[in-house]
Amino acid sequence: MKNMKKFLALLSTLLAVFAFSQILVSSLNGVVKFFLSALLLFLSGMALQKLLNIEGEKGLLILKTEKGRKFLDEVARWNLKFWRNLAAFGMVMGFGASSILLFKNIPEKTFKISMLILMLSVLFVLPFVLPTATEIINLPVKLYFTRVATTQSALFETLIYYTVFFSIAIGGFCIAGIISFIGYGLIVLLGVGMKLLSLLGTQMGSATALKGITPGAMPIIPGVNLPFFEGILSLAILLFFHEVSHGVLARVEKIKVKNSGLVLFGFLPIGAFVDPDEEQLQKSSKEKQKNVLVAGSSANFLLSLIFFLLFILYQLIILSNNPPPPSFFKEHVMIYDVVQDYPGYGVLKSGMIIKEWNGVEINSLDDFSKASNMTKENDTVNIVTDAGSFSIKAGKEGKVGVRVFSFTNSTTGNWMKELSSQEGKWWVDFLYNFLGLTFVLNFLVGTVNLLPIPPFDGYRISSLVIKNKGILKALAYTMVFFFVLNLLPWLWQ
Repeated sequence: MKNMKKFLALLSTLLAVFAFSQILVSSLNGVVKFFLSALLLFLSGMALQKLLNIEGEKGLLILKTEKGRKFLDEVARWNLKFWRNLAAFGMVMGFGASSILLFKNIPEKTFKISMLILMLSVLFVLPFVLPTATEIINLPVKLYFTRVATTQSALFETLIYYTVFFSIAIGGFCIAGIISFIGYGLIVLLGVGMKLLSLLGTQMGSATALKGITPGAMPIIPGVNLPFFEGILSLAILLFFHEVSHGVLARVEKIKVKNSGLVLFGFLPIGAFVDPDEEQLQKSSKEKQKNVLVAGSSANFLLSLIFFLLFILYQLIILSNNPPPPSFFKEHVMIYDVVQDYPGYGVLKSGMIIKEWNGVEINSLDDFSKASNMTKENDTVNIVTDAGSFSIKAGKEGKVGVRVFSFTNSTTGNWMKELSSQEGKWWVDFLYNFLGLTFVLNFLVGTVNLLPIPPFDGYRISSLVIKNKGILKALAYTMVFFFVLNLLPWLWQ
């Protein structure tokens, strides 16, 4: 009977893997793919749980072992000072300069070095996170690398830059994550409010208010929105070091580790865990608890920096040996808005790429500025776009009313894909995706894990710092509310 159940478990898993692969290569919408994949993994998990009597529920399987405890003890004994400094490094990266007030036992030297790394990360690492994520991860929106042709936008970007810089310096990546979730949540809330007002027929409403508002948070699944093999490898590294760091710091602080193991969703590994003795942990000093709780994010931040350097070095090596032709990174000028009451309103549309302006080929913002500045009032402007040609009579000061930005959709990642299509170079794009994903995912997980949202480690760290339980609950409810708001746009994707 047992052998029959094992055979049925193997057969059901093989069928689930086959069905999963067919969903991935199908032409279905990304959101539909996600829900079908989740349903398939749920059914696979339920079948394995029943056939093999594995601990778990609702498709999640928990595989426990006690064999890792000896390994954790050996690693912890290697260098106690290093591990405690690693925890302090994570506190500074997570909470910035305020960490010296929140966590009393951070060594001065460690604090200074960690603050220097934090500031260098803001200047040189953070600008790569979102572009790399949007290029490798299948997000609901793809970003263009833009340069807007207005003085006001430049001032706004400068203001945003310094706001981000000083907020991270003071409160670390945790405060940056809180500001991001709340800020984008307010944008979603405003869009929903404007849409509801339009449905009620009020003039203050906008029927297009939800257009362009995409999810601010999303689950990540290899094969669905991550490259399959690179995604599994990156997540395995992330989860392994995150959980091992929790276990090592627990043993450093003389807290028992009961067991460790893997978490599966169906047949797909989605997590790892180290299970410290919760009762002993809660009875230990607050400083010891903080060290154990922050350890996972500390490891993620360190890994993110290491893989960032590897990612940049790899690109430099590949590009130096396989330089793309200059035409590959051709710049385009796109209309992002047409001002009402100007001649172009109702004729030209946002999203059109301008190719010619009165016979002048437009390949950059400089080309557009020179050509449009030569236009006089009442001149007939012949505009060639990717959507057709238009003749428009210029208005005051020779203006048509278009606002534009420049972009290139040819990126380093696209060039890596082209190289990988060549014989014997399949590994070029694979390594690019793997290094980039490991860099980005470790940064994102390290940051999000420190947010004061149950059941993240950041909530438990906040409970050790914030003595007033009412304030702690209000903060947690607020963050959960804005977290849900960031997910809300999935309803109209």
